[in-house]
Amino acid sequence: MRRTPGLSGGAPLLATAIALALASLLWSLIAIHASPQLSRYDEWTYIDYADAISHGRLPAPGDELGELARTAWSCRGMEGDIRGVTPPPCDRANEDASQWPFRGENYNAFHPPLYFAYAGAAGRIATALGADFVDGARLASGLLAAMGAAALFYALITWGIGRRLAAGATLAAISTPALAQASAIVHNDAVDLLAGAAALYLARRVCILAAMDEDHPAERHRAWRRLGRAAFGLSLAIGSVRTISLVALITVGAVAVLVPAWRRRGGAMVAGGVAAGAALAYLPWTALQRARTPDGYVPDISGLSTEPLSAGQIPHLLTTFVGARAPYGLTSPRTDYYLHPDLSSPVLQGWAWVLMIACYAAAIISLLLLLRRREMSPAARFIGAVILLGPLITSGIVQGRELATSGSFFRMLSGRYAITLAPLYYAGFALVARKYHAKWVGLTCGLAGYLALVSAPFLS
Repeated sequence: MRRTPGLSGGAPLLATAIALALASLLWSLIAIHASPQLSRYDEWTYIDYADAISHGRLPAPGDELGELARTAWSCRGMEGDIRGVTPPPCDRANEDASQWPFRGENYNAFHPPLYFAYAGAAGRIATALGADFVDGARLASGLLAAMGAAALFYALITWGIGRRLAAGATLAAISTPALAQASAIVHNDAVDLLAGAAALYLARRVCILAAMDEDHPAERHRAWRRLGRAAFGLSLAIGSVRTISLVALITVGAVAVLVPAWRRRGGAMVAGGVAAGAALAYLPWTALQRARTPDGYVPDISGLSTEPLSAGQIPHLLTTFVGARAPYGLTSPRTDYYLHPDLSSPVLQGWAWVLMIACYAAAIISLLLLLRRREMSPAARFIGAVILLGPLITSGIVQGRELATSGSFFRMLSGRYAITLAPLYYAGFALVARKYHAKWVGLTCGLAGYLALVSAPFLS
């Protein structure tokens, strides 16, 4: 079996991984301090979930928000509003939950409980130490993202791109606005860096095993089986935190089974492992929560971003797969930013535009190069296929679930749903930089993005 390249650096690799984790955590600490208001992207529901589970209670869809979440939402405030809707003022925090927006419901109780148990425990520890529950739970997100940054660096190293390029790509991921926001609020999107790292590692192992010598079929088969088991474990772990964060892993599995060259060599085992892990994480938990949902319950937030599907709306639906409403750009400072206003700046918005344009360009270039695949290495072809198919698969998962559960569809597919693909995009950029001997350019771009991020709260 071939040795995974790039992991012989020892102490320098470890020091770089630790430095990147600390850089991610530094950003989280700055952001938590600079943006005490709750994120308008449902943070109050995640706080409520974490608080409930820390007290030994598993919330069901439609449960009313607890006092801690209502108080945090009113007394901390919320950045902006949701179509003119804001919470009551702080002096009314003890009123009935129905006085809060969306009838004071926790409409996010369908999420798996693992992250919320972790965040709730961190919140309780913070409370015991005299700090605030929300800040403690937010710090838990920051720690999870920091672990993701270190894991992503090591995953990038396995692609043989070198320490400088791997560090630059990791800094770019840390500085991607949707990923940066998730590392500073109570939200299970905090697992997304880890999810991207897992997908990147799995993709590299597929490429390595596919290139193994044909002379040892028994050894090859055992290696593929081990990788299938690893795919199962990674998928189960990520899916137990946030289902949509499985997008990158599912895309890697899909590419491994759709392309005949990889499927014949054992890619089907990887795809099967991903599918089995995702199913085990999703199906039993979903069945349990549906059984606990009141009959006829319709979330008050329904229709905010969705509308019922009709024959006339099918063209609109299709544009969320391959059109202007599809999640190919991953981020946009105009329509898809997801960053608290106190954490933004014109410089950071400029960085976000660069990322969005680069991601769109990557999809177009991947398509052109895949049509001329002889000019691409197997590893580059795999990354290109993931970049091209990932947003399409994301749209299928998100819209399919919404259509199956409510008969509605999202009018626009947020790039945030596909954000776990970002590390694979950046791996593709790093492979190009390595090919053209531009290692310092890659590192400089990552550092520039990180500096734009950490300076933003002081420039906003």
